[in-house]
Amino acid sequence: MHVMPLDHAKQKLIFYVAQDLDQSIKSDVQQLVKELAASRVWCTAPPSLIDEIDENGLEVVGGMLEIYSALPPNILPRDVDSKNLEEVEELIGAVRDLSEKVSLSFEFQLDATYVGSIEDGVIDRVLQEGLLAPWRDNLSGKN
Repeated sequence: MHVMPLDHAKQKLIFYVAQDLDQSIKSDVQQLVKELAASRVWCTAPPSLIDEIDENGLEVVGGMLEIYSALPPNILPRDVDSKNLEEVEELIGAVRDLSEKVSLSFEFQLDATYVGSIEDGVIDRVLQEGLLAPWRDNLSGKN
């Protein structure tokens, strides 16, 4: 696999619980991030836990995965882009499983842009068709 320069631009894929939190939800999310982080060797860094207070004083709990930016002018080698997608799909799959298991809603952002949600184990169209499908198509040379 290509070794990426340290200064290559990165983006943050963030997911967070989009409903009222309690201690058991927080524990579930902490466990999810911990298991994901240990599940493989990650391209840039393992997913990390987010547990902070937003500007409205609300607690935000979720996780963050750094991926290499493929936005122009950043050209990504195909193998790196492919591994990025694989990691994002693995993360989304794990969040979906937890969402289904304990009936949770999650929202996703890429940097500051909302890119979709998962509710009760269902990936919404925005996440599926706005983020994942075009990425897959791009890699398979369909566009």
